[in-house]
Amino acid sequence: MMKMSQSQAGFTLVELIVVVVITAILSSVMVQFITVPVESYVDVSRRVRLTDIAETAIQRLSYDIKRALPNSIRVGCGGRCVEFLRSPTGGRYRAGPPGDVLSFNPADADTSFPVLGPLNFISEVTAGSGSGACASNTASCVVVYNTGLAGSNAWNLDNMATLTAIGSSPLAISFDNGGFSSGLTAFPASSPKQRFFLVDTPIKYLCDLSAGTLRRYQGYNVVSNESSVDSHVELLGLSNPAEHALLADQVSDCSFTYQAGTPSRNAVLSIALSVAESGEDINLLQQLSVVNQP
Repeated sequence: MMKMSQSQAGFTLVELIVVVVITAILSSVMVQFITVPVESYVDVSRRVRLTDIAETAIQRLSYDIKRALPNSIRVGCGGRCVEFLRSPTGGRYRAGPPGDVLSFNPADADTSFPVLGPLNFISEVTAGSGSGACASNTASCVVVYNTGLAGSNAWNLDNMATLTAIGSSPLAISFDNGGFSSGLTAFPASSPKQRFFLVDTPIKYLCDLSAGTLRRYQGYNVVSNESSVDSHVELLGLSNPAEHALLADQVSDCSFTYQAGTPSRNAVLSIALSVAESGEDINLLQQLSVVNQP
């Protein structure tokens, strides 16, 4: 009887170890090829996101600053916040006859004046009643010749009056003349260019580095002392609390610097904003020219 032989195939232990080692080497190489592009993509995405956060915040602030009442910008909080009065519209009043002129004589107790030319964005202002409605932000304010100096400073209510009505035939502004800080029934000084402004709200941008945030506040009381409303708690503790919105997170540093203007040069607001995440920092610097001619 003939016996048949059967060959057996398989891996030896040495061959198996060699295969494992080669696989590990190839995996390590492949990981390098995959990890580097993935990490680069994550880094670029993070950088784009941080840049977008910073640019969006500065763009919004720039938009608001363009509508700031001349000479109302003030920097506080050690340079960490900036505040101003927003003026969505304004125009010119009549300074001489014929026609109804705006009187700056307290004895006349003037409460209205016609507007020369059009008055845009009327829908953004609100008429009210009472001399204190303007300061409490329940009505818009009429401002004439705001220099920011003593006697002509809107934050002190020197030259701010409550808007009581906007007439259409003819186009005219009515105001309550009982709220001036002087106690007199007239704006303290006339504008060389016969300008008036309508203010709808104070606006404040506040950096809180402990929380890493930049917030925007509006719709609160007009307060003469900036340092009394230089925190989130103080702004929300007013009789007419501020409305607020988160403008940027991941904020690692920010600063505001204001250089007042001169008769021949506009004012300049400098903004420096830094946002950071996972060791990545984005730093943006913006300088805004601010019209300061009242």
